[in-house]
Amino acid sequence: MTNKLLIRRVAAAIGIAAVSGAAVVACSQAKDAASSASSAASSAASAGASAASSAASAGASAASSGASAASSAASSVAAGIATKLRGPHGEVDLDGPAADAYAKYGGEAALGEPTGPAQKVGDGTVTEFGKGTIFESPTTGAHVVQGEILREYTGKGGPAGDLGFPTTDEAQTAGGPDVANGGWISEFQKGTITWLNQGDGTFKGTITVK
Repeated sequence: MTNKLLIRRVAAAIGIAAVSGAAVVACSQAKDAASSASSAASSAASAGASAASSAASAGASAASSGASAASSAASSVAAGIATKLRGPHGEVDLDGPAADAYAKYGGEAALGEPTGPAQKVGDGTVTEFGKGTIFESPTTGAHVVQGEILREYTGKGGPAGDLGFPTTDEAQTAGGPDVANGGWISEFQKGTITWLNQGDGTFKGTITVK
């Protein structure tokens, strides 16, 4: 009887030990699973942050490239980069100063298309457009003359005549053409041409030679 009781107690102890061992194993496995889940979540968060950082970096790089391109374009205009224009008789080349004057004055909207290539006059060039002309020389730079002042100027021989090359672009003066004694003016190496409102709606050109 005593032996049977002893065997039962030993079996019970073994059973308890087995249950405890199983509980320990289960607990360890649960900890391992939790650790793996935490590691996976951390990796996912790190990957997401890295992707966001890469996207932000790409966006900043694109913005920087765009700003650099705009700055380069502005610098090119300031530096006077030669330009090709298409006119009714084919392509026309404008050198740097003439291209700057063309753009500054409003381009095709203000001057129209070129009617032909630049013509050599003295030490300078003359490039005609549908609505005006760019006169350029090493001494005076490139300037626009148009309208009635251009007609008066060419009638006096243009840059080869008494006035020489223009030293300024044609501009409004004395309040502009809607005001009595106002209108337009162009300065030249050897004189001035004005086209002014006479106060009665008519205009008159005046050439003053230095």
